[in-house]
Amino acid sequence: MALTDDNGLCSRLDVRTKLAVLLALIVTGAFVKDFAWGSMVFAFACMLTFAIGRRKMALSFAASYVLIMLVFWVTLSLPRSVSGAMGSAVLLARTCMPVFLFAAAFVSSTKIGDLTAALYGLRLPRALVVPLAVCVRFFPTLGQEAGAVLTSMHLRGLGLSPRNVVAHPVLTFESLLVPLMLRCAKIADELAASAVARGIDRPGLRTSYSPIRITAADVAVLASTVAWCAGVAAAKAYFEGGLVV
Repeated sequence: MALTDDNGLCSRLDVRTKLAVLLALIVTGAFVKDFAWGSMVFAFACMLTFAIGRRKMALSFAASYVLIMLVFWVTLSLPRSVSGAMGSAVLLARTCMPVFLFAAAFVSSTKIGDLTAALYGLRLPRALVVPLAVCVRFFPTLGQEAGAVLTSMHLRGLGLSPRNVVAHPVLTFESLLVPLMLRCAKIADELAASAVARGIDRPGLRTSYSPIRITAADVAVLASTVAWCAGVAAAKAYFEGGLVV
């Protein structure tokens, strides 16, 4: 039986709950950066993402996390002049993994109408809501366009492979970046037209077809997140004598 993603619980969670979970992971990640405690935060993010239906996403991020740690351990054996920069980059990637994982689940399961309705319900200003809604739509669309560009490059024999990068660096990157830049401009125009058609500049209260309300599942997810993150931060402070940003 193939492992697939389920849109059920992840899509039914209130947008405000998902934003609160994301904020909790960001704050915890700012204080918990070392391998042991940071891995506990990432493990919780994986379990939560898996539990709410994003199974393939959780497993793929877990595999990427293991790969990042292998790269980090390899950098420890390199000369100090090389390992310093590489180790810092790998450490940054590992620290951000819990946030990236749940952010990906958030973006893939949240409708723009639900997001804007929830943000307006939080009394946030339009100057903040509109750019955030556009960003949530822009990057997934750009990812789909990048996949189409890579497929086209592969059909032309210019796939993004180490051999092509070494043999034809200029042609390879030109074939990738030029279409992406053109598509970025096109996506921006399409999103602007879509926003105007949906009445984004209309004054008044925004509503959503989907009911925006907190359920028992939201309470359980938020409580478990706060308990786990607070527990990890408290344990780190107890055993290591404090928290340092």
